[in-house]
Amino acid sequence: MKKLKYLLFFILILFAASCNTVQQSTTTELPEDNAFNFIIISDYGRNGYHNQKEVAEIMGNVAEKISARFIVTGGDNFQINGVESVADPLWMTSFENIYTNPSLHVEWYPALGNHDHGGNIQAQVDYSKVSRRWKMPAPYYTLVKSRDSVSIRLVILDTQSLVYGLGNPGRKYTRENALRQINWTDSVLAAVKEDWVIVIGHHPVFSAHPTRQNTEELLEYLYPVMNKYNVDFYIGSHDHIFQHLKDSTGTIDYFVNTAGSSVRNVARNKMTVFADSSPGFSIISATVNSLAIYFVDINGNVIYRYARKKS
Repeated sequence: MKKLKYLLFFILILFAASCNTVQQSTTTELPEDNAFNFIIISDYGRNGYHNQKEVAEIMGNVAEKISARFIVTGGDNFQINGVESVADPLWMTSFENIYTNPSLHVEWYPALGNHDHGGNIQAQVDYSKVSRRWKMPAPYYTLVKSRDSVSIRLVILDTQSLVYGLGNPGRKYTRENALRQINWTDSVLAAVKEDWVIVIGHHPVFSAHPTRQNTEELLEYLYPVMNKYNVDFYIGSHDHIFQHLKDSTGTIDYFVNTAGSSVRNVARNKMTVFADSSPGFSIISATVNSLAIYFVDINGNVIYRYARKKS
């Protein structure tokens, strides 16, 4: 009996140690500055309020440390109703005067969110002619980024047009235009030759958030296209919390980028691998054999890292 007690005590110690190891594995260092790194920020434009200015400062410091090559946005660039023109004061109060660190004066590749659609989305496209860093050629578009021997195909979608055009079509969002975007996505992915493929849209495909949940229109129309071409990451936003979700029937990793300003309460479901409600942003770090995502909180801490390896 005494030996059994010691054995049980030893097992409990091992169990506690293993639990601590798992818990600590969610924190890690920033990627090396000689890697192919870029940043993703979403749901951020709030005139500097609700943590936007604080996140921007941390993001600038981190971008400098990791030598971020460029920045991608997940939409809702301007809360609450987008911008009206290229001369709208919000360009100064929610963007230019907030992201001032020289390390953030790289190319920005924005996606559109639902709040952006409350204003003039063409003004966000046209601002590309005004700004040296804002690069939005169209409401949805694709680009290839490469460094050394690694290349990434980015497909940046306008999910607001997809969701409403497919689910509740009207004069503003038509089914015809939504299907045109789906067919365009299919044609882009069919021609991919790059090492990695990341699709970015404002609305998540899968979500654990109780009021947002999965986006049914994207599940029905976009999900089969991405699976057909073995996309690596789908990164959404909209929920204002960090999420990593695994689809048991596919190979794609689904992420939800947190807000660069105001956040919501954390939520989880059976697909959840990780979730957290801190304001912050994400880092993508790529090599030929590995595609990693880092969740970075408002204090500049890496609270989660996940790496996808080439088979």
